Amino acid sequence: MITVRPSRVLTIYCLVAFCLGVALTILTAFLQARGELGARGGAIVTLCWNVLFILILPLVLDWSESKHCKARFLKLEEVAASNPELAAVLSEQCAKHSLSKLCLAVVDTPSEEVFSYGLAGSNPRLVVSGTFFNEHERSRMVPSIEAELARVKGQGQTVIFLLFTVLQVALQHVIAPLLNL
Repeated sequence: MITVRPSRVLTIYCLVAFCLGVALTILTAFLQARGELGARGGAIVTLCWNVLFILILPLVLDWSESKHCKARFLKLEEVAASNPELAAVLSEQCAKHSLSKLCLAVVDTPSEEVFSYGLAGSNPRLVVSGTFFNEHERSRMVPSIEAELARVKGQGQTVIFLLFTVLQVALQHVIAPLLNL
């Protein structure tokens, strides 16, 4: 059985979104070849569906974690009630990276993967293993948490989808003239 990890779900989502984008690119190139859509219109439409893919990404990851990883979502205030030291460390990291409303997604997997996502730093999610709440594991994971929270602020997925847009627009300009033949 294949283990479903949030990072694997993100990879699958990006592949599916790119393939769907290429299929929509072929349709857009067909409309361009028929003269129903101009080059700028095709580029704008391509940008729009990639922005839509970016916007629904957190929803897909939340759903996947709930369904496949049996994630429990905890707000920082809930963590503070049961583990004030951990909440202080997380609050410090959030303040350092200017993140608000951090939510922990605690998954019951043997993997010690720390993973984060969010839209431009708003409503970030930090996915951690249930073993994260052990004192020994927590001290080992703090550097990983800091790196992941910095990554959320860096908007890595947004850059990927903007690259998808550039590739798909280039593909439109290659395919559209071929469809005129």
